[in-house]
Amino acid sequence: MRVELVGLELAGRHVGIHTYGALIAIGFLLGCWVAARGARRNGATADGEPILDLCFWILVGSLLGARVLYLATTPTSYLGRCQQAFAAGRAGTIFGECTAALQVWEGGLVFYGGLAGGAAAVAWFVARRGLPFLPVADCLALAMPIGHFFGRIGCFAAGCCFGRVAPAGLGVRFPAGSVAHDLGREAGLLADTDALTPPLHATQLYEAAGLALLAGVLIWVRRRQRRHGTVLLAYLAGYALVRTGVEVFRGDLARRYLIEVDTPALDRALGLSDTVPSFLSTSQAISLVAAAGALGLGVLLRKPREVDAPGPCS
Repeated sequence: MRVELVGLELAGRHVGIHTYGALIAIGFLLGCWVAARGARRNGATADGEPILDLCFWILVGSLLGARVLYLATTPTSYLGRCQQAFAAGRAGTIFGECTAALQVWEGGLVFYGGLAGGAAAVAWFVARRGLPFLPVADCLALAMPIGHFFGRIGCFAAGCCFGRVAPAGLGVRFPAGSVAHDLGREAGLLADTDALTPPLHATQLYEAAGLALLAGVLIWVRRRQRRHGTVLLAYLAGYALVRTGVEVFRGDLARRYLIEVDTPALDRALGLSDTVPSFLSTSQAISLVAAAGALGLGVLLRKPREVDAPGPCS
């Protein structure tokens, strides 16, 4: 894939696809290392081995959750592919088209679904091993934006999770073969002869920047926390804020909305096209739930009590 970003080019179509998977793997492994190191240092575990075991189950739960939420928001597209293969009598492609929903390597993962699936895996694992939930969750929460940062850079390389049309000079133009170009062509927004998409907001990089900032905030919170769960609270509230803001600039057509709210005045102020609603996407709705959960956790943590061993994640 070749991406043009204010004169910067990344050449080689296959490089983008492979870079996506490589960066996801790097982010996951780095996040596991950060979490294991923190759990070992704060005494949540005698060593980091249980957290490394937990990471396997987080991977399984996250993949399942991310795929399930994606399929829940885009069920008809996969049914249509299977039906078309049968209708065309293409025996050689029927199996592939009808099992496309299982082909996670082709994309189609929703972060919040992965977060929910991973959280379920954590709850099951710590209960099974008798580990303290909040100290472990604090260490994992600190690792999340660090690993997620690399994932969003991977999204940029692949051209997925792209933004709305941007003002001239501020956007990213994705070439044929990228996810952004392919989806635009399928939707009839681009002709087959169009070599590049219009300039689009680099929402992948916007979110990556927000995640880097959030990681810095969590490190600051961690060093000053007096109660277990504080880092988890800060992560839930912080990421909800980052994601809600980035969603305003998102333009990928696969997203779904619980309520479609157009905001012409906001669009004009931000220089956005008015073809995509600004609110309320599925991810924005989940962000509201996450923020409410953070608020509830904050109320519980206000109850006066001292931190018992294990100590804050560090």
